Amino acid sequence: MLYLIVILCLTLSNAYYGSEYYAEWQTGVDNSISKQDQFLFPTYPSRFQSQVTFSTRFSVCPQVLLMHQEIQWSRGRNINYQTYVSDVTIYGFNINYVIWGPAVVPILSVRWVALVDDQVEIQYVHYQEKDLYQLSQGFGARSQDFMISYYPRYPAPKVTAFIVGADFEIFNSLFTSVRIQMGLPTSNSMDVRFLTRDFCHVRSLYVAYFISNNYLTLAGSVGAYYSTYNQFLDNANRQTIRDQKFSRLVPSIYSLDPAYNILAQGISGFDVHSYAGSAYLRVTAESMINQSQVYTLVYGTRGDTILTYMQASYILHPPGMPYHYYYKNYDWIVTKEDQIVLEETIDQERKISELKKQ
Repeated sequence: MLYLIVILCLTLSNAYYGSEYYAEWQTGVDNSISKQDQFLFPTYPSRFQSQVTFSTRFSVCPQVLLMHQEIQWSRGRNINYQTYVSDVTIYGFNINYVIWGPAVVPILSVRWVALVDDQVEIQYVHYQEKDLYQLSQGFGARSQDFMISYYPRYPAPKVTAFIVGADFEIFNSLFTSVRIQMGLPTSNSMDVRFLTRDFCHVRSLYVAYFISNNYLTLAGSVGAYYSTYNQFLDNANRQTIRDQKFSRLVPSIYSLDPAYNILAQGISGFDVHSYAGSAYLRVTAESMINQSQVYTLVYGTRGDTILTYMQASYILHPPGMPYHYYYKNYDWIVTKEDQIVLEETIDQERKISELKKQ
């Protein structure tokens, strides 16, 4: 009889709040490559492994997403680098760095996101030279189209991408250039276009894709060309960070405990002068404060880098424990210690079929 009472109480609780959304998210930054002698004066191939330990162990083995939030490489030489994940457990994982040269990469900062979330899928895709036949040769503005597929359980997915490795041949090219252009996602696939220009030959590209069907999770990409409105890309001032800011409103759920929000951002495209100076790219975010519903992404360059275009992607997610999220009829009910701390209506995202009718 006691067992029946307990089951009945749980059923009534879920019926009142709605269906519970459960997920575990953690994020951090690995700054292992930061102007040490072994990276300033490397012997190629240069390999390094960094061990990451989670602050709290996961209930099951998580998915891990990498993104580059800061990178620098020397001018006038081919660039060939890669990062990847290995040995993932509930306690941590390893980040592997490989630099083939000949360009020196003295700075490479990697942000990671580890998650247990049945509404999220992470894919790593390696596009090789034989795949990139239009980008790995020729000159001028060039593009090539691909498609990624994912499980057909996402009615209106949010998809974003990050560059986590590449091989650029820049002989006779004034610019080192690559950009990811994503199409409109359907329930099971999305078109992706890669672009480059001049004599820049993209011989290999490693891309991390993030796919989510969760209304709580926000994702996207932003970018800017140099213009009279975007002077941060100019090379006139070499003393400070020259950056661009992008801000967007987020649901009030993100103001519950801002210090524990997942704010993850990384590089997804750039166009840098190959010979004017070393290339330096940086992406970060301004801290959110209590009652704030604004996320601000900051991306740009510094020093003698001449940057004519930059693109950044981001992923946002509100804090997990001790909060519990319940979803009911496009309403989010958030509880803490069985007390309701927030009720919010999330705008229903329109399905792909509805968007195509416009």
